[in-house]
Amino acid sequence: MIRSERLARVAVGLALLLAAAGCGGANYTYFRPAGDYQAAGSDWIAQRAYRLPPDAGTVTVEIAARGRTAANEKGVTYESLNVRFRIENRGEAAFTLKPAAVRLLDDEGRRMTGAEAYAGRDRTEAITVAGGADATYELVFDLPGGTELKNLGSVRLEWPYQVGDTPDTVTTKFLRIEDVYYYTPGYYYPYHPYYYHDPWYHDYWYGPRPRHRFGGGFYGRW
Repeated sequence: MIRSERLARVAVGLALLLAAAGCGGANYTYFRPAGDYQAAGSDWIAQRAYRLPPDAGTVTVEIAARGRTAANEKGVTYESLNVRFRIENRGEAAFTLKPAAVRLLDDEGRRMTGAEAYAGRDRTEAITVAGGADATYELVFDLPGGTELKNLGSVRLEWPYQVGDTPDTVTTKFLRIEDVYYYTPGYYYPYHPYYYHDPWYHDYWYGPRPRHRFGGGFYGRW
């Protein structure tokens, strides 16, 4: 595992700590993109960046996902899977994405469509980012009956887009983050590298390191 991958995963772990300490009003289930990804801050944890279209790379799209469990004004609990798109268009042609065409597939191949798209608090029917502009949108998929976040080990998002007159489709797989890892002062030894207790670090002598659960601070482990 290369150093940059370890740094990304350490950053994701720290973001999870901040999210757990600061969330309120709703409970979140965090996902990370499969393959290469970067930290996305305490609200979204992990994201993947794409340079689109592949032959030009004039548009950068950063995509992250998380599940949300909350109660409405009547006290009824509902769950959704929310996907954030950060779009930076440095080309001349507009970038467009139709939320109605975006599909979410769960582990059993069930498809979810009909996502609602928001720019901040404002709902929008279409996503269009002109050349030279930046924008952030959030797509919200309400989970259908019988589908629960705790049972979603992974999901795949199929999102067709268009840059100018060129259409294409990207599929992003997200994995649910099961465990929250953290460091304690006792783990740091003069003869161990800083990443020795990286949660994804594989010790080639002892095998994978034990899995630790998130605690209330930087002083212990579960």
